Amino acid sequence: FITNSHCTNTQGGTEGTPYWQPLETVDPVQIATEVDDPVYFRRQNGCPNGRRCRFSDASRAAYASGIDVDLGTLAKTTGPNTGSITINGSFTITGEGSAAVGQQVNKVGRTTGWTQGLVTNTCVNTGVSGSNIVQLCQTFVSAGVGGGDSGSPVFSGTTNVTLVGILWGGNSSGTQFVYSPIANIEQELGALTTQ
Repeated sequence: FITNSHCTNTQGGTEGTPYWQPLETVDPVQIATEVDDPVYFRRQNGCPNGRRCRFSDASRAAYASGIDVDLGTLAKTTGPNTGSITINGSFTITGEGSAAVGQQVNKVGRTTGWTQGLVTNTCVNTGVSGSNIVQLCQTFVSAGVGGGDSGSPVFSGTTNVTLVGILWGGNSSGTQFVYSPIANIEQELGALTTQ
């Protein structure tokens, strides 16, 4: 599976972060191990002086043997922009794509559930608050977000959906999120099987 690099033990660089669902203290069965998390680079590809950069806040984990996986689906809550985190079915991923300014996209996160809104900016070099990291060519969406929503899939459509990226941050008021586009993720991690 793909999650955020900032959700690994060390952002940028593969160190074998173990994963549990939801937590090791709740269920001690390890579900996966981090296997690919490119290091951040400096002084290339438009990275500003004194900064470390990548094109995605993404890492890849390999599922442990015997872990049941439902490839090509995303958890669905009871409705968009309601704050519900009650699972009510699933979305089916039918492809990968991109989103343009003005296009409606969605995300499902563990804190704010299913939110949807319009893309406001694309290909923005985005500084990460409190760090020297810049995520290059990211997309902004005017939609709800909260702490803990990192790693949320971002998609267009309402039943059969097109995966467009992975959420990694938002503004302090919880009204705008930023995501790494799927093309950027595949540029750094290689082709993904999403359906």
